[in-house]
Amino acid sequence: MADISLVNLRFDGRRLVRREPAAPTLVVVGLPPQHVREEVPGKQDSTADPPGSLEAFTSGVSQLVFSVPPEVESLDLSLTSLLDWERLVPMTVPLLQPGVPASGLPGSVLEFPTRLFLTYDEPVTWTCRPEPHDADGRTGLWHALLNGERGGEALLRALRRAEGRPPVPAHVPLTEANLEDLVTLTSRTELIDADKAPIPLPSAPLRAEQFVATPLGASAHLHGAWDDVSPDAKEQFRTLMRRSPELVAYDHITGLGRDQFVRVVTRGCLSLGHPALLVSEFKRLFVAHKDDGVVAYLQREDRILPREPEVHYGEGTGFPNQGREMPFRVLRITDRVTPPLKPVWPPRPLDRPDAQPQATEPFWVELEGGGDHQFTVLATDHEGRKVSFTTPLVFVPDSRTEDWKALNDLHTSDETKERKRLERPLHGQVMAMAQPPADAPGSTAHAVGELVFTLVRKEAGGGHPLAGMLVVSSAEVRVPALEPFAPGAGDVSVEFDPVYRARGMAAHPARAYLDLKKAVGLDFAAEKAGGLARPNAEVKVITSQAGVVPDMFRTGPTGAVEAADMRDVAKAFDGAKLLGLVDLSALLAPVTTEHLGRLKQLGDAEIQNLLDDAEGAIPAPVLRVRDLADGTGRELRYVWKTKLQKPQPASPDEVFLLDVTRAVLTLDARTAIAKDGGQKTSVEGRLRNVALVIGGVVRVDIADLRFRAVPGNKPDVSASGLEMRFLGELRFIDTLRSALPADAFGSGAYVDVQPWGIRTGYALALPTIGIGVFSLANVSLKAELTIPFDPGKAISFRFSVSERQRPFNVTVSLFGGGGYFSLLVDAAGGIEVEGAIEFGGGAALNLGVASGGVSIMAGVRFEVRDKSVKVGGYLRCNGFLSVLGIVTVSVEFYLELTYEKHAGGSVVRGRGTLTVSVKIAFFSKSVSLELERSFPGAPGDPSFVDCFDEETHWKDYCLSFDGAP
Repeated sequence: MADISLVNLRFDGRRLVRREPAAPTLVVVGLPPQHVREEVPGKQDSTADPPGSLEAFTSGVSQLVFSVPPEVESLDLSLTSLLDWERLVPMTVPLLQPGVPASGLPGSVLEFPTRLFLTYDEPVTWTCRPEPHDADGRTGLWHALLNGERGGEALLRALRRAEGRPPVPAHVPLTEANLEDLVTLTSRTELIDADKAPIPLPSAPLRAEQFVATPLGASAHLHGAWDDVSPDAKEQFRTLMRRSPELVAYDHITGLGRDQFVRVVTRGCLSLGHPALLVSEFKRLFVAHKDDGVVAYLQREDRILPREPEVHYGEGTGFPNQGREMPFRVLRITDRVTPPLKPVWPPRPLDRPDAQPQATEPFWVELEGGGDHQFTVLATDHEGRKVSFTTPLVFVPDSRTEDWKALNDLHTSDETKERKRLERPLHGQVMAMAQPPADAPGSTAHAVGELVFTLVRKEAGGGHPLAGMLVVSSAEVRVPALEPFAPGAGDVSVEFDPVYRARGMAAHPARAYLDLKKAVGLDFAAEKAGGLARPNAEVKVITSQAGVVPDMFRTGPTGAVEAADMRDVAKAFDGAKLLGLVDLSALLAPVTTEHLGRLKQLGDAEIQNLLDDAEGAIPAPVLRVRDLADGTGRELRYVWKTKLQKPQPASPDEVFLLDVTRAVLTLDARTAIAKDGGQKTSVEGRLRNVALVIGGVVRVDIADLRFRAVPGNKPDVSASGLEMRFLGELRFIDTLRSALPADAFGSGAYVDVQPWGIRTGYALALPTIGIGVFSLANVSLKAELTIPFDPGKAISFRFSVSERQRPFNVTVSLFGGGGYFSLLVDAAGGIEVEGAIEFGGGAALNLGVASGGVSIMAGVRFEVRDKSVKVGGYLRCNGFLSVLGIVTVSVEFYLELTYEKHAGGSVVRGRGTLTVSVKIAFFSKSVSLELERSFPGAPGDPSFVDCFDEETHWKDYCLSFDGAP
């Protein structure tokens, strides 16, 4: 069971003596295979069937070389004498020094474990028991015990791996990469990089607490531990296109060549950057099966141990944007060790004897029973708050930390599955999403429902250990300022503002740090906004001090952030209305970058100063939330003060509803949100220097229009500095304005607030004026502006002189008349005009025996309504004569002519009546003659079809366009 060869020894008939006294004298012992490399099956338990046949690979023979010391002059030619190794000197394989040739002498080489060659690292001794001995009913032929120089642990070093043998295709405890690492870390061979510089390595020998060589294999206990390879050394390995060693610890226990326990510890990193150890343990498991008895096989169990629980982030750690995309400064993993994991085997070696050893690929840390292991992470944000969450992570072996492709593929291979792994719930914990300004602590804090991570490539030279880094790509957060406008929405999706991410918060005019992934519309109900202004808008940008504002920013050609083009900004105000009808987006005045810069420092005092300043402006609607002083809840404030401008008309004839050349709109809405969820909204608004041009017939200038809506009360509306002027062909009515006070909507105005809207105006009834033969009565003047709360209805203005029911009366001596006039126009273009005037005279005659009288009246009435026109005139003549009261004759003549025009056509109607009455004493008789005629007019211009004879001309008409583009 052992081959013994002798060098420089001869048998002189009695003993073995040296052939040449000065030549080396050696005893070379060839040992049978000392180790069996076994396949590791999948996970088994006592109820499962045996794994069946497994592959096994034995080591080659080992060679022990002993030098016969000079004091031993001869040896007995016996097995006992040749196995007495204690008096011989074990020979090791010497270290090769650069430039020094090898000695040529053989050395001791042990193949243990299979395919790894070991030799002594320092002097050792072998104790061999050559004679057979019995123990536990078995007979041992021989065994040899390896001891250190002083009887302690023997130190061994690995020379090389076995070469020229077929690769091992099975799953075995020690991979080719592990064997390569043992050689690199223990051989003491000096490695030189591409620049001929030595590579410093944490070299340390293997320690053999026990190594007993036997004919059936070695019973051994080896262990080793090594420090980390320095970053510089790793870089030197990369210049040689070699992987750096990742082995940290190695323990190996065998009995008669069979593995009983193997522990392999390799270093790596978790995907958050925490250094960690992968501990793979292989234990021989004895399982009793009813049909097969006791079956023994190796079982693998993996765990991961975080080496450094805390990782610090920030500038210089490798983030593409100096760490702004990672809202945490420190991440601490609280797991000391994971439960047993699902084994991950490295790729099988290439089918070449000289193939590079295959290392373990990066892998998701999955549990033995299935599913990801959820690491518990305690995170510290920019302001020192601590939040916790759980997350699956990837383990990256130390030799693959710079492999960006492998790491990226692992995070993107299955988009649905990987996205779920990267979506981490925080369940409403409050954290700072960005470093707040020094003068605004807490301004970037949000209750976070979920963080979504993504993998980005590390910047060159960064301190992060991996080629890729996990950063926050988006989040679901609570934005209290948005909740009253999006009830029930809860968390909203946000992402880091690109300017903040690339250049920092200070580079943004408004100190923005988050953008809403989907803009949220602010929809003010009419009753909340007072009915006068509903500046609905879409807000998207979240700032540190201004709150939530619309996206009014763009990046200029130089890379600086500036005010966006107002045509783009107007899109955020689509649907916003002024005075319930006018599109506010068309009235927005240009905003400069300097104006937007005011949003950087926008505390309550700054807001009030801008509201009080006649020239001040808050360039964007601002949503802010603060705690109420009495602790009863929170207050949401929406505040905006902006200058308006007159839009460019689409055509020279277009008359715009509003003249806002000097107009300023202010809206300050506050919503108190109680702890029980109740809300109370109060709104104060102001519109200065605005004019309404309605229907092209009237202009109403309003110097100051204020409105205030308080919970439980009707809106309080006041207007001052109102002046009304008629335009166009109705300018003549301005002569009537002299009867109106200078300020019609001042203290004498009336305001009627109803659930449907506001009606405000002024009415004046003039007393009867009599001067000589002149008399003027029933004259009233009225101007009224109606502002409906319903956005489907338009603002309307009505001016009237008396009413149809109470016309004014004018008499001058024998002549008299009266009439009325009413004009109603609205902002939607509707117009209603109605009026009438009558005139005539009368005379009476009394001669005693006869009396009589005659009167003549004529009038004109007109009405314009809904594109229909109606004009009518009449003449009424009557007279009577009475003789002594016995005979009375009366005659009445009435003639009426009416013109009506509707959408479908027009018609002229004429009607005449002659009535003659005669009364003689007690007898009376009346005769009437009536005549009525109507003449319809053309319904309108002929239609297109009416202009062609389909059979004769239509084809010719079509051919005239032949070849036209």
